[in-house]
Amino acid sequence: MNKPNRPPAGVLGIGLEAFLPPGAYTPELRRPRVSSPVDRSRVAVNDAMQSGGLVNLLDSLRHRQDWTGPWYKRGVTALKYVARSLCLAAQHQRFLALIAADPVMRAYRRRDPRLLERHMHRYVNAHWHRRDRLSYLLQHYRFAKAHLPSGLYELVYAQGHASLGSLVAKDGSLLTLCLRPPIYKGCEGELCLQLCDANEVPLYSIVFTIADEQPTLMIGCLQGPKGENARDVVRELTRNLHGMRPKQLMLSLVYTFAQRYGIERVVAISNEAHPLRRSGRPLFSDYDAFWDEQRGQRIGGGWYALPTSLTHKSEAEVPSNHRAAFRRREALRRDAEQLLVNALAQPLPTFSNSHLQASRMTFPVYGRL
Repeated sequence: MNKPNRPPAGVLGIGLEAFLPPGAYTPELRRPRVSSPVDRSRVAVNDAMQSGGLVNLLDSLRHRQDWTGPWYKRGVTALKYVARSLCLAAQHQRFLALIAADPVMRAYRRRDPRLLERHMHRYVNAHWHRRDRLSYLLQHYRFAKAHLPSGLYELVYAQGHASLGSLVAKDGSLLTLCLRPPIYKGCEGELCLQLCDANEVPLYSIVFTIADEQPTLMIGCLQGPKGENARDVVRELTRNLHGMRPKQLMLSLVYTFAQRYGIERVVAISNEAHPLRRSGRPLFSDYDAFWDEQRGQRIGGGWYALPTSLTHKSEAEVPSNHRAAFRRREALRRDAEQLLVNALAQPLPTFSNSHLQASRMTFPVYGRL
Protein backbone atom coordinates (compact mmCIF):
# COMPACT_ATOMS: atom_id res chain seq x y z
CA MET A 1 0.00 0.00 0.00
CA ASN A 2 1.41 3.37 -1.02
CA LYS A 3 2.14 5.92 1.68
CA PRO A 4 0.25 9.21 1.45
CA ASN A 5 2.24 11.94 -0.25
CA ARG A 6 2.91 14.23 2.70
CA PRO A 7 5.56 16.94 2.64
CA PRO A 8 8.12 17.00 5.44
CA ALA A 9 7.08 18.98 8.47
CA GLY A 10 9.73 21.59 7.82
CA VAL A 11 8.22 22.41 4.44
CA LEU A 12 4.99 23.36 6.17
CA GLY A 13 6.99 25.70 8.37
CA ILE A 14 5.83 23.90 11.52
CA GLY A 15 8.97 22.14 12.72
CA LEU A 16 9.43 18.49 13.72
CA GLU A 17 8.69 19.25 17.37
CA ALA A 18 5.03 19.65 16.44
CA PHE A 19 4.76 15.88 15.80
CA LEU A 20 6.36 14.84 19.10
CA PRO A 21 4.48 14.15 22.33
CA PRO A 22 4.36 17.01 24.84
CA GLY A 23 7.52 17.35 26.91
CA ALA A 24 9.66 15.25 24.59
CA TYR A 25 13.35 16.19 24.86
CA THR A 26 15.00 16.41 21.45
CA PRO A 27 18.39 18.14 21.78
CA GLU A 28 19.45 17.04 18.31
CA LEU A 29 16.65 19.01 16.63
CA ARG A 30 17.35 22.52 15.43
CA ARG A 31 14.97 25.08 14.05
CA PRO A 32 15.62 26.39 10.53
CA ARG A 33 18.25 29.13 10.39
CA VAL A 34 16.94 32.66 10.38
CA SER A 35 17.88 33.98 6.98
CA SER A 36 15.63 36.82 5.87
CA PRO A 37 16.07 40.39 7.19
CA VAL A 38 12.54 40.31 8.56
CA ASP A 39 13.28 37.12 10.51
CA ARG A 40 16.54 38.53 11.85
CA SER A 41 14.78 41.70 12.97
CA ARG A 42 12.08 39.64 14.67
CA VAL A 43 14.69 37.61 16.57
CA ALA A 44 16.57 40.77 17.60
CA VAL A 45 13.38 42.42 18.87
CA ASN A 46 12.44 39.26 20.79
CA ASP A 47 15.89 38.99 22.39
CA ALA A 48 15.87 42.67 23.37
CA MET A 49 12.41 42.48 24.90
CA GLN A 50 13.24 39.31 26.86
CA SER A 51 16.36 40.90 28.38
CA GLY A 52 14.47 43.72 30.08
CA GLY A 53 14.37 45.92 27.02
CA LEU A 54 10.60 46.31 27.16
CA VAL A 55 10.83 47.99 30.57
CA ASN A 56 13.54 50.37 29.36
CA LEU A 57 11.65 51.10 26.15
CA LEU A 58 8.44 51.91 28.01
CA ASP A 59 10.37 54.05 30.48
CA SER A 60 11.93 55.98 27.58
CA LEU A 61 8.42 57.13 26.61
CA ARG A 62 7.98 58.98 29.90
CA HIS A 63 8.80 62.63 30.62
CA ARG A 64 9.41 63.47 26.98
CA GLN A 65 9.50 67.26 27.14
CA ASP A 66 11.14 67.23 23.72
CA TRP A 67 7.91 65.97 22.15
CA THR A 68 5.85 69.11 21.71
CA GLY A 69 2.48 69.99 20.22
CA PRO A 70 -1.06 68.70 20.81
CA TRP A 71 -1.60 65.20 22.17
CA TYR A 72 -2.18 63.58 18.79
CA LYS A 73 1.05 65.04 17.40
CA ARG A 74 2.97 63.78 20.43
CA GLY A 75 1.35 60.38 19.91
CA VAL A 76 2.54 60.22 16.31
CA THR A 77 6.04 61.22 17.44
CA ALA A 78 5.99 58.44 20.04
CA LEU A 79 4.94 55.86 17.45
CA LYS A 80 7.77 56.97 15.16
CA TYR A 81 10.22 56.66 18.04
CA VAL A 82 9.06 53.12 18.87
CA ALA A 83 9.21 52.04 15.22
CA ARG A 84 12.72 53.42 14.80
CA SER A 85 13.78 51.77 18.07
CA LEU A 86 12.63 48.38 16.81
CA CYS A 87 14.67 48.80 13.63
CA LEU A 88 17.81 48.67 15.81
CA ALA A 89 16.29 46.76 18.69
CA ALA A 90 19.40 45.14 20.17
CA GLN A 91 21.66 48.18 19.80
CA HIS A 92 19.01 50.60 21.08
CA GLN A 93 18.38 48.33 24.05
CA ARG A 94 22.09 48.43 24.94
CA PHE A 95 21.98 52.23 24.85
CA LEU A 96 18.86 52.39 27.03
CA ALA A 97 20.43 49.89 29.43
CA LEU A 98 23.58 52.03 29.67
CA ILE A 99 21.45 55.03 30.60
CA ALA A 100 19.27 53.11 33.05
CA ALA A 101 22.29 51.65 34.88
CA ASP A 102 24.06 54.98 35.47
CA PRO A 103 22.65 57.65 37.86
CA VAL A 104 24.54 60.39 36.00
CA MET A 105 23.08 59.34 32.66
CA ARG A 106 19.61 59.08 34.18
CA ALA A 107 19.94 62.66 35.42
CA TYR A 108 21.18 63.75 32.00
CA ARG A 109 18.26 61.98 30.33
CA ARG A 110 15.84 63.93 32.54
CA ARG A 111 17.47 67.21 31.55
CA ASP A 112 17.63 66.40 27.84
CA PRO A 113 15.36 63.49 26.85
CA ARG A 114 16.43 63.96 23.23
CA LEU A 115 19.49 61.96 24.27
CA LEU A 116 17.35 58.83 23.95
CA GLU A 117 16.86 59.31 20.22
CA ARG A 118 19.81 61.44 19.15
CA HIS A 119 20.84 58.73 16.70
CA MET A 120 17.44 58.78 15.02
CA HIS A 121 17.99 62.25 13.60
CA ARG A 122 20.77 64.13 11.84
CA TYR A 123 23.85 63.88 14.01
CA VAL A 124 27.54 64.87 13.65
CA ASN A 125 28.01 63.61 10.08
CA ALA A 126 25.30 63.75 7.43
CA HIS A 127 26.72 60.60 5.80
CA TRP A 128 26.28 58.42 8.87
CA HIS A 129 23.63 55.73 8.93
CA ARG A 130 21.43 55.40 12.01
CA ARG A 131 23.48 52.39 13.09
CA ASP A 132 26.71 54.44 12.92
CA ARG A 133 25.20 57.27 14.94
CA LEU A 134 24.10 54.90 17.68
CA SER A 135 27.47 53.14 17.73
CA TYR A 136 29.35 56.41 18.26
CA LEU A 137 26.92 57.52 20.96
CA LEU A 138 27.58 54.29 22.85
CA GLN A 139 31.32 54.64 22.38
CA HIS A 140 31.42 58.22 23.63
CA TYR A 141 29.52 57.60 26.84
CA ARG A 142 31.43 54.40 27.47
CA PHE A 143 34.61 56.49 27.22
CA ALA A 144 33.24 59.33 29.35
CA LYS A 145 32.15 57.04 32.17
CA ALA A 146 35.41 55.09 32.14
CA HIS A 147 37.94 57.91 31.75
CA LEU A 148 36.59 61.29 32.86
CA PRO A 149 37.11 62.01 36.57
CA SER A 150 33.89 61.02 38.30
CA GLY A 151 33.29 64.51 39.69
CA LEU A 152 33.81 66.14 36.31
CA TYR A 153 31.62 63.53 34.63
CA GLU A 154 28.81 64.30 37.07
CA LEU A 155 29.16 68.07 36.80
CA VAL A 156 29.08 67.99 33.01
CA TYR A 157 26.30 65.51 32.36
CA ALA A 158 24.18 65.47 35.54
CA GLN A 159 24.49 69.15 36.47
CA GLY A 160 25.02 70.46 32.95
CA HIS A 161 28.07 72.62 33.66
CA ALA A 162 31.65 72.40 34.90
CA SER A 163 33.77 75.51 35.27
CA LEU A 164 37.45 74.66 34.83
CA GLY A 165 38.88 77.97 35.99
CA SER A 166 39.55 81.48 34.78
CA LEU A 167 42.17 83.42 32.86
CA VAL A 168 42.89 87.14 33.08
CA ALA A 169 42.59 88.83 29.71
CA LYS A 170 44.69 91.71 28.44
CA ASP A 171 42.18 94.31 29.67
CA GLY A 172 41.98 92.72 33.13
CA SER A 173 38.63 91.00 32.60
CA LEU A 174 38.12 87.32 33.37
CA LEU A 175 37.70 84.62 30.75
CA THR A 176 36.36 81.26 31.93
CA LEU A 177 36.78 77.78 30.49
CA CYS A 178 33.74 75.52 30.81
CA LEU A 179 32.80 71.97 29.87
CA ARG A 180 29.16 71.34 29.07
CA PRO A 181 27.00 68.71 27.40
CA PRO A 182 25.64 69.59 23.97
CA ILE A 183 22.87 72.16 23.70
CA TYR A 184 19.26 71.02 24.00
CA LYS A 185 18.44 68.90 20.94
CA GLY A 186 22.06 69.28 19.83
CA CYS A 187 23.33 67.35 16.82
CA GLU A 188 27.05 68.22 16.57
CA GLY A 189 28.63 66.10 19.30
CA GLU A 190 28.50 65.03 22.94
CA LEU A 191 31.01 67.24 24.76
CA CYS A 192 31.24 71.02 24.46
CA LEU A 193 34.30 73.03 25.53
CA GLN A 194 33.57 76.74 25.82
CA LEU A 195 35.46 79.97 26.35
CA CYS A 196 33.14 82.28 28.27
CA ASP A 197 33.15 85.80 29.69
CA ALA A 198 33.13 86.61 33.40
CA ASN A 199 29.38 85.88 33.56
CA GLU A 200 29.94 82.53 31.83
CA VAL A 201 28.20 83.67 28.66
CA PRO A 202 29.74 81.58 25.84
CA LEU A 203 32.03 83.42 23.45
CA TYR A 204 33.50 80.47 21.56
CA SER A 205 32.60 76.77 21.54
CA ILE A 206 34.05 73.58 20.14
CA VAL A 207 31.98 70.38 20.23
CA PHE A 208 33.44 66.91 19.84
CA THR A 209 32.75 63.20 20.32
CA ILE A 210 35.13 60.42 21.32
CA ALA A 211 35.18 57.06 19.56
CA ASP A 212 36.94 54.51 21.75
CA GLU A 213 37.05 51.42 19.52
CA GLN A 214 39.63 53.06 17.23
CA PRO A 215 40.52 56.01 19.48
CA THR A 216 39.46 59.11 17.58
CA LEU A 217 38.41 62.60 18.55
CA MET A 218 35.76 63.86 16.12
CA ILE A 219 35.16 67.62 15.95
CA GLY A 220 31.61 68.46 14.91
CA CYS A 221 31.43 72.19 15.60
CA LEU A 222 33.70 75.21 16.06
CA GLN A 223 31.47 78.21 16.62
CA GLY A 224 31.94 81.82 17.65
CA PRO A 225 29.39 84.40 18.78
CA LYS A 226 26.26 85.11 16.77
CA GLY A 227 24.35 88.28 16.08
CA GLU A 228 24.91 91.60 14.37
CA ASN A 229 27.95 92.51 16.45
CA ALA A 230 29.59 89.06 16.25
CA ARG A 231 32.61 90.36 14.34
CA ASP A 232 33.18 93.12 16.87
CA VAL A 233 33.02 90.58 19.71
CA VAL A 234 35.58 88.33 17.99
CA ARG A 235 37.84 91.29 17.26
CA GLU A 236 37.75 92.41 20.90
CA LEU A 237 38.28 88.86 22.15
CA THR A 238 41.30 88.44 19.86
CA ARG A 239 42.79 91.63 21.25
CA ASN A 240 42.23 90.38 24.82
CA LEU A 241 43.99 87.13 23.90
CA HIS A 242 47.09 89.15 22.95
CA GLY A 243 46.39 88.64 19.25
CA MET A 244 45.61 84.91 19.37
CA ARG A 245 42.53 83.91 17.39
CA PRO A 246 39.90 82.35 19.67
CA LYS A 247 39.30 79.39 17.36
CA GLN A 248 43.02 78.63 17.39
CA LEU A 249 42.93 78.53 21.18
CA MET A 250 39.90 76.20 21.14
CA LEU A 251 41.62 73.82 18.72
CA SER A 252 44.73 73.79 20.92
CA LEU A 253 42.56 72.84 23.90
CA VAL A 254 40.97 69.96 21.99
CA TYR A 255 44.44 68.65 21.15
CA THR A 256 45.31 68.91 24.84
CA PHE A 257 42.26 66.78 25.64
CA ALA A 258 43.28 64.19 23.03
CA GLN A 259 46.87 64.04 24.27
CA ARG A 260 45.70 63.59 27.85
CA TYR A 261 44.05 60.30 26.84
CA GLY A 262 46.56 59.18 24.24
CA ILE A 263 44.22 59.81 21.31
CA GLU A 264 46.38 60.35 18.23
CA ARG A 265 43.67 60.56 15.59
CA VAL A 266 41.77 63.85 15.32
CA VAL A 267 39.22 64.36 12.55
CA ALA A 268 36.97 67.33 11.82
CA ILE A 269 33.69 67.68 9.96
CA SER A 270 33.59 69.33 6.55
CA ASN A 271 31.06 71.90 5.38
CA GLU A 272 29.48 69.35 3.07
CA ALA A 273 28.90 66.73 5.78
CA HIS A 274 27.73 69.05 8.56
CA PRO A 275 24.36 67.83 9.89
CA LEU A 276 22.78 71.29 9.54
CA ARG A 277 23.80 71.83 5.94
CA ARG A 278 20.32 70.96 4.61
CA SER A 279 18.29 72.30 7.50
CA GLY A 280 17.96 75.80 6.07
CA ARG A 281 19.96 77.21 8.97
CA PRO A 282 23.15 79.03 7.95
CA LEU A 283 26.60 77.78 8.94
CA PHE A 284 28.43 80.67 10.56
CA SER A 285 31.87 79.14 10.09
CA ASP A 286 33.75 78.01 7.00
CA TYR A 287 35.07 74.75 8.40
CA ASP A 288 36.87 73.68 5.23
CA ALA A 289 38.98 76.84 5.07
CA PHE A 290 40.09 76.51 8.69
CA TRP A 291 40.93 72.81 8.40
CA ASP A 292 42.93 73.51 5.23
CA GLU A 293 44.80 76.21 7.14
CA GLN A 294 45.63 73.65 9.85
CA ARG A 295 47.12 71.31 7.20
CA GLY A 296 44.15 68.97 7.37
CA GLN A 297 43.64 66.39 4.64
CA ARG A 298 40.31 65.34 3.17
CA ILE A 299 39.86 61.63 3.79
CA GLY A 300 36.38 61.00 2.44
CA GLY A 301 33.17 60.38 4.29
CA GLY A 302 32.85 64.08 5.02
CA TRP A 303 35.94 64.26 7.24
CA TYR A 304 39.23 66.10 7.41
CA ALA A 305 42.13 64.27 9.07
CA LEU A 306 44.03 66.83 11.14
CA PRO A 307 47.74 66.52 11.99
CA THR A 308 48.62 64.38 14.99
CA SER A 309 49.91 67.51 16.75
CA LEU A 310 49.73 71.26 16.26
CA THR A 311 52.87 73.19 15.44
CA HIS A 312 53.55 76.46 17.22
CA LYS A 313 56.00 79.15 16.23
CA SER A 314 59.15 79.55 18.24
CA GLU A 315 60.12 82.94 19.59
CA ALA A 316 63.05 83.04 17.15
CA GLU A 317 60.60 83.02 14.23
CA VAL A 318 58.85 86.16 15.46
CA PRO A 319 60.15 89.67 14.65
CA SER A 320 61.87 91.21 17.66
CA ASN A 321 59.33 94.03 17.98
CA HIS A 322 56.48 91.47 18.38
CA ARG A 323 58.17 89.04 20.75
CA ALA A 324 56.75 90.50 23.96
CA ALA A 325 53.20 90.05 22.67
CA PHE A 326 54.11 86.57 21.42
CA ARG A 327 55.36 85.55 24.88
CA ARG A 328 52.17 86.81 26.53
CA ARG A 329 50.05 85.02 23.94
CA GLU A 330 51.88 81.72 24.39
CA ALA A 331 51.75 82.01 28.17
CA LEU A 332 47.99 82.51 28.01
CA ARG A 333 47.59 79.47 25.76
CA ARG A 334 49.70 77.31 28.09
CA ASP A 335 47.72 78.47 31.11
CA ALA A 336 44.44 77.61 29.38
CA GLU A 337 45.77 74.17 28.50
CA GLN A 338 46.90 73.67 32.10
CA LEU A 339 43.41 74.46 33.39
CA LEU A 340 42.04 71.68 31.22
CA VAL A 341 44.81 69.24 32.18
CA ASN A 342 44.20 69.91 35.88
CA ALA A 343 40.48 69.24 35.49
CA LEU A 344 41.10 65.98 33.63
CA ALA A 345 43.90 64.75 35.85
CA GLN A 346 42.42 65.17 39.31
CA PRO A 347 39.15 63.89 40.77
CA LEU A 348 36.75 66.74 41.39
CA PRO A 349 34.22 66.79 44.24
CA THR A 350 30.62 66.06 43.33
CA PHE A 351 28.06 68.72 44.07
CA SER A 352 24.32 68.93 44.43
CA ASN A 353 22.36 71.60 42.60
CA SER A 354 22.39 73.86 45.66
CA HIS A 355 26.18 73.83 45.70
CA LEU A 356 26.77 74.14 41.96
CA GLN A 357 27.36 77.89 42.07
CA ALA A 358 29.86 77.46 44.88
CA SER A 359 31.68 74.79 42.91
CA ARG A 360 32.43 77.30 40.19
CA MET A 361 34.57 79.25 42.63
CA THR A 362 36.89 76.40 43.59
CA PHE A 363 39.01 76.39 40.44
CA PRO A 364 42.14 78.48 39.91
CA VAL A 365 42.33 81.93 38.38
CA TYR A 366 45.60 82.59 36.57
CA GLY A 367 47.19 85.94 37.19
CA ARG A 368 47.40 88.77 34.72
CA LEU A 369 50.04 88.27 32.07
